[in-house]
Amino acid sequence: MNHIIYLIRHARTEGNILGKYIGVTDQPLCQEGIKELEAYIQAGKYPAVDYVFVSPMQRCLQTRERIYCRLPYEIIPELAECNFGLFEDQTHEQLLNRHEYKEWLDGGGQGDFPRGEKIEDFMTRCAQGFTKAVNIIMDKGLKSSAFIIHGGTIMAILNKYALCRSDFWDWKVKNCEGYKLVLDPGLWLREKKLLSFSRL
Repeated sequence: MNHIIYLIRHARTEGNILGKYIGVTDQPLCQEGIKELEAYIQAGKYPAVDYVFVSPMQRCLQTRERIYCRLPYEIIPELAECNFGLFEDQTHEQLLNRHEYKEWLDGGGQGDFPRGEKIEDFMTRCAQGFTKAVNIIMDKGLKSSAFIIHGGTIMAILNKYALCRSDFWDWKVKNCEGYKLVLDPGLWLREKKLLSFSRL
């Protein structure tokens, strides 16, 4: 039996609105973000599910509380956002005069974050968190689940497990939006790949 997974990016924080790199900075949702999220909920954007997996950051926990407050859930620490190091809690404009940032941009934004988490380590961590959740899904025999996580985490999961190849940044989604995934247990066990995906 196929399992349906919804990857949902948390609602906006003040840092998101200001265009900051927000990774390990544990910001709550801002009023604008809550208002936008409530509009999505009222419009029926988020499907009913059996279970919820969530990042430990409060912006994700607060988003879960508003969408799926009555459902059982599990916090998966490995699904937290990347540590942006020197870029953390800074805007593009604030960083333009830093040579580390210029070098990172010159590399197409693909390199490691100075004094932050290495991209390879981040990708591995996200994969471990997603695999942990899939194991729970299979053990419980769940039909559907939602992951309330971060933009970078969503990108890392799809970059690793989508059948089609794509650039990491092609998977980017806005706050409150995400993807619908179809997990075929047989395909997952054989190849560690997802059967299909579509925008939520």
